[in-house]
Amino acid sequence: MTPPPDDRVRLVQPFERVSAENSSGDLKGKLKNLAEIGPDHLLADERARQRASQTLSLFGREDLIAATSGDYKANGCAPLQTTSTVLNEIASRARQTSIVIISESHERSQHRGFIAEVASRLRPLGYDTLAIETLSYSLPGTPERSLPTFRRQPNLPFFSEDDGYYLYEAGFGRLGRRAKVLGYRLLPYEFIAEQHGVAAPDATREQRIAVREEGQANHLATFLREHPGTKLLVHVGYSHAAEVPQPNGDKWMAARLKEKTGIDPLTISQTICRGGGDTVRFSALPADQPAGAFDLLIDHPSARFVQGRPEWRLLAGDIAVSIPQALLPSTGWRVIEARPVGEPATSVPMDRVAIRPGETIALMLPPGRYNLRAIDVGGSEQTHLPHAR
Repeated sequence: MTPPPDDRVRLVQPFERVSAENSSGDLKGKLKNLAEIGPDHLLADERARQRASQTLSLFGREDLIAATSGDYKANGCAPLQTTSTVLNEIASRARQTSIVIISESHERSQHRGFIAEVASRLRPLGYDTLAIETLSYSLPGTPERSLPTFRRQPNLPFFSEDDGYYLYEAGFGRLGRRAKVLGYRLLPYEFIAEQHGVAAPDATREQRIAVREEGQANHLATFLREHPGTKLLVHVGYSHAAEVPQPNGDKWMAARLKEKTGIDPLTISQTICRGGGDTVRFSALPADQPAGAFDLLIDHPSARFVQGRPEWRLLAGDIAVSIPQALLPSTGWRVIEARPVGEPATSVPMDRVAIRPGETIALMLPPGRYNLRAIDVGGSEQTHLPHAR
């Protein structure tokens, strides 16, 4: 059933409609990936599944991957009882250190929403710098005209689409908007071996991991050394938050940063445990993880969806808004973007969702006035991806 209009959200006409070919270079590539997604591409092999899952999540369609992605599969971690709420416990432990490291799945937008909540709780405690793995790292001496927008125009209230790969996803954009309102300094720390001229084409998986983790830890340690007194919140993906070596010998970024700084970080994983209860909770460290790998494990409930969108967005205060009939596609994928009135098309939108003919998919928006843009993607011959149940 289509919900009645909510006057707290205004969709301001005229609506814009463009083709994927008229999009910026990086977005054009991601739209091409979306156009190629069909049943065969999604399930052909693990690499193809991961690429398709991240693409669908980036375009707001987690409902289409939740049944097949391991990042959504409940795994029965044992609950861990504490005497305070999840956010209160995190804040309490954060007072005992100056580095907090928290992981995310690149497929679950709720993890970014939770990191935004953690950032809000830590800011009054003196945490002033948010390091985000996906932010584009620029080598020293890079001309200003070549810097990403968050470096050239730090006072903008939004991320721009040249600021980092995963930032195209609207939930990541929301995290950036919250961080900017809170007054966090934004810090890139990624290490790309090719960028630094240390890539080895014949390197093993273990060697590539070691080079990247060492480079990330060096970037963060150097920043802390040059900015004494900084309290640092570090956003990472998956295992980078592990603060002890793994049984197979891998030593992830958090373990290396701990060694380099002598600071015992508060490490929080959102990717080890999932689906354990009806509300977010702590879980005990599973037996297959090395002792001390993470200080806290966040266990989010199994994902639920309303009109094709994550229910957690409604619980966080968003309003489900019907997409105007004039923007619904008759063939292939179409991407609908919603930006606050006056923002440029290069800003990471407040919401971005891919839809196909016959679907009832909502925009999820906080109260406000929005311009809409529709991007025709194509791929009509591959619009038979099974709908989420």
